[in-house]
Amino acid sequence: MRERPLTRVTNEELEQLLAGFELASLELLDERSLMRRADSKFVLRDDDLVTLLPALRPHYKLLLANGNALARYETLYFDTDDLRCFHDHRRGSRPRYKVRMRHYKDRDLTFLEVKTKRSDYLTDKQRRPHQTGTNLSEDDLRFISEWCDVPTDSLREQVWTNFRRITLVGDDTAERITIDTRLELVDGERREELPGVVIMEVKQAPFNVRTPAMRALRDAGKRRVSASKYCTANVLLRGNLRCNRLLPSLRLIEGVRI
Repeated sequence: MRERPLTRVTNEELEQLLAGFELASLELLDERSLMRRADSKFVLRDDDLVTLLPALRPHYKLLLANGNALARYETLYFDTDDLRCFHDHRRGSRPRYKVRMRHYKDRDLTFLEVKTKRSDYLTDKQRRPHQTGTNLSEDDLRFISEWCDVPTDSLREQVWTNFRRITLVGDDTAERITIDTRLELVDGERREELPGVVIMEVKQAPFNVRTPAMRALRDAGKRRVSASKYCTANVLLRGNLRCNRLLPSLRLIEGVRI
């Protein structure tokens, strides 16, 4: 995967912003695993990080991935032939699921994950280690069936999302923050880059609007949105899908994108 610079904030500037954070211990990370949590997503410009990261520094610690603050993620999504998971999301159905294979490149780890959205404020995630390759084994299919009712016999590889992720963990709050940059969406030979776009997610247990992160985002004029990277990839790469309910987040992404 080729390297792409941030469009408004250079790599050097971002590294300097992150250098001031204390590092998260494994013990703190375990305490903030939050496999059942409330998720709040925000779409930002990359230069919003110039003011947001210093505001977060006193309250959050930085997670490194094999020494890297900007961890490389590559995610393959599975869906049925008729894209049930995508359409459940655009309709706002509950519960709804995402089935994905996530490669944590810097740690040389891969997990098969089932993510369940139960309400606006409740998300579950289950995962199991996966070996090399993208094929789903019989054990993988049994695992998926255990955690969701998507018919496994019609699951197919759909789209990839690739990005760099900054992860912060709350020092005194039950929070984990992910900041995804350099987003690239891939479907075979079709590719879309989202230069300048940052998707920030605040994961909490329980939901709390008064934490330092939520206050900093509110003060910056940012509002929670439903911004699914999987749904965005389907709409931008395939172009012929119904997406009325997704239009607010898609317009926001296009407004930020350079």
